[in-house]
Amino acid sequence: MARAHRGFAPTPAAAACALAMLTGCASSSPGEQASVRGSTAAATPAPADDWHTLLMLPFGTLLRDVPFRLDEVVVFHDSASIPAGREDHECYTLQDTAPPRWFGRPAEGYSLCFSADRLNRIEASVSLPAESASAQFAAACARWQRTGLPRLADPDRCETQDGTTELDARLTLSETSAAPAISIALIDQTPVRDGVRE
Repeated sequence: MARAHRGFAPTPAAAACALAMLTGCASSSPGEQASVRGSTAAATPAPADDWHTLLMLPFGTLLRDVPFRLDEVVVFHDSASIPAGREDHECYTLQDTAPPRWFGRPAEGYSLCFSADRLNRIEASVSLPAESASAQFAAACARWQRTGLPRLADPDRCETQDGTTELDARLTLSETSAAPAISIALIDQTPVRDGVRE
C-alpha cells in the first residue's frame, strides 16, 4: 500500500451535518436522555469482534458527504475478486480521526474505498496476541457465519455474506509487526445499475 497523493476534506454541509448529529444528543430533553440510558443499560453489548463496528459510514455514502478528513492511498486488489464494473476503487485512510475499535483494539490499516464516488468497500486489520489469535479468529468466524450465509471457514480464512455485505477475513501477519493479525474486507454487494444502487 503506497501513501497518499492527495487529501480530501469534507464539504461544509457534510461537516455541519456531522456537528448536528453530535450536538443533537446533547440537546435532547432529560426524559429522552433517561429513556436512552435505560434502553442502553438493558441492551446486550455487542461482542468485540462484531464487524459492524467497522462501518463508520453506511455503504453507498457519497465521497463528498464523508464528514471526516481523508487521505488517498493506492491499494492493490486481486481483480478477480472485484465485482464487474467496480474496478475503479479510490481508497482513503482517515486523517485526524481515530479508527474504530475491533477486538478491543484500534483498527490498523483502516481504509474506505469508493467506486463511482460511493463507499462500497471497507478494509481493516487488527493485531492480536500470538497465544490467542487462532482461537479468537475461529470463534469470530463461527459467530459471523451463524448470523450470515456461510461460504468458507478455514483455520486462516473466513468468508460469509450478511445481507448485502460480503465478509472476507484472514488470519495473517501484521504489516507493522510480526504479530498475528486479522484482516477483513467488507464489500457491498448491493446491485448497481447505471451508477445507481438498486
